[in-house]
Amino acid sequence: MSGEYIVRLNDDVDPDEAKAALDPARVGLKVAWLAELAQQGVRVPAGFAVTASAYREFIVDSRLGPVIAQAIRRFRAGRDLVVAAAEIRTAFRDAWLPPVVVDEIVAAYAELGGDGTDVAVRCSPRTAAEGVQDEVFLHLTTVQGVLAACRRCFASLYGTVAVGNREALGVDQLRVAMPVVVQPMVRSGLGGSGTARGESTFVRVRASWGIGSHADSDLYSVHPGARPLVVRHRGAKLTKTVYADPRGTRTVPTTPAERAGLVLTDEELQELARWPVVADEHFRHPMTLEWAKDGQTGSLYVVEVRPGVAAEVMIQARGSSVPEPQYG
Repeated sequence: MSGEYIVRLNDDVDPDEAKAALDPARVGLKVAWLAELAQQGVRVPAGFAVTASAYREFIVDSRLGPVIAQAIRRFRAGRDLVVAAAEIRTAFRDAWLPPVVVDEIVAAYAELGGDGTDVAVRCSPRTAAEGVQDEVFLHLTTVQGVLAACRRCFASLYGTVAVGNREALGVDQLRVAMPVVVQPMVRSGLGGSGTARGESTFVRVRASWGIGSHADSDLYSVHPGARPLVVRHRGAKLTKTVYADPRGTRTVPTTPAERAGLVLTDEELQELARWPVVADEHFRHPMTLEWAKDGQTGSLYVVEVRPGVAAEVMIQARGSSVPEPQYG
């Protein structure tokens, strides 16, 4: 199901229609890149995008345009930018989404399972240089929670840094928009996560237990071929980040078995190593993929795509030694 205000990430439609539906100007870069990879056979979480049109309908229906314009005029007249931006965000959070937008979000969330289905709601900026704080709302299990998170994502478009950047660049504050992505939670707190990226003739994979990448994580170099060569650097993995109620995270010590073991199996590495090659070839540019492993299903997913190659720095954890590489 797709409409003016909602686009599914996994719509099985004609490629030309999909290209129009998944235009970054409509769904944001995060959604567009994930959807393109999904069409190339890379596993990404199902879900849907709340489009830029939904944002604009919200602005018009809630009469927020004059609020934004007045706050910006006051800033230009000397008011503190932090105060002006906060005033706009407060107005966004106090407003109601239009019924036509609510109806499409409710229907799309129902397709994922409806109330009781654990989802994450994230911003999907339309440009990489937007300067928007990447708001993420985790473990939402009701449609009311999803609707509130969408308003918060819309409001993040008027963070202090984002407003200041647009003023410096001469961008019209009333012509911007913020798409949003809603996806089922990947239970990486029970599994693992990290990054994967191509480097010349091999793929570098970093892996940690739990959520996010840590300095003392495992590091793998996968050299493709008829008989792939895998170089494994076992990290200390002294801690991991897990989800905490109600919707936060916390850092806890790893178990002795987790510290002694490797996060990924050879089979998982071969699957992960294929995805950066697909991404680099498709986008014709080096890309870094963020992946997550669901600890309940064991499935691997790409959860975010970023252009460019971030430098990896091997940091020795206090009280630990740098391990010898293992070949296989």
